Amino acid sequence: MHRFRCDELAALEPGVSVRLEKNESTHLFKILRASEGERCLLMDGRGNIGEAEVAAGRTLVLRSRTAVPPPRGPSVHLYIAPPRRQKMDQILKQCTELGVRRIVPVICERSVSLPDNDSISGRWTELMFEACKQSGNAFVPELCGSMRFSDAARDSQACCDASFYGAVSECGEEDMPRTCNAIAWFIGPEGGFTEAEEELMRISGFRGLHFGSWILRVETAAVCGIAILMDRFAGKRLS
Repeated sequence: MHRFRCDELAALEPGVSVRLEKNESTHLFKILRASEGERCLLMDGRGNIGEAEVAAGRTLVLRSRTAVPPPRGPSVHLYIAPPRRQKMDQILKQCTELGVRRIVPVICERSVSLPDNDSISGRWTELMFEACKQSGNAFVPELCGSMRFSDAARDSQACCDASFYGAVSECGEEDMPRTCNAIAWFIGPEGGFTEAEEELMRISGFRGLHFGSWILRVETAAVCGIAILMDRFAGKRLS
């Protein structure tokens, strides 16, 4: 079934009429040409899923609503120096499909793009919601305001069990944690981290993660690192 955004879903009870936002309603009735009796799924991005039925007069009636738990596995927090708009759009959508829980824009010395709060709360959220609708992920990642690099490093230590960054040499097995509830994955700007930033990560206990034989683009490193870390710690959580 097709999925549609409904921010008020948590407050609705089965049997009530549902009013979709204009773009969602246009998609359902004018593009898909939904007819009476057809069903669709509603989601609010906070774990609530509803099933609705098209009724007479192009109305939508909620038939059921359930709250789904967060998926098992580690919670991944992506700390990223945003690349230019098109690349960041791609990263937002793919990270949402992978199930990232939280995204923190980081301001580094070599940052090339500084997103404003309106973009973060508006367009970024819309892009991630579209990815949720496509993938079935019931949870839109939490978006934070931009942080200076040093503040982001401290934030990751407070929020996560382990922090990783892309490095030339891989972290040895003896330095790799066995279990993690929450993981921080740091992605620098297109010009890379400075020596001072790398030194700060090392003295803060960050672990280097190396994969692939070549230098990766920001969008490639972001997605590959998330997939590798989620797979490594899947089902291995701290008690």
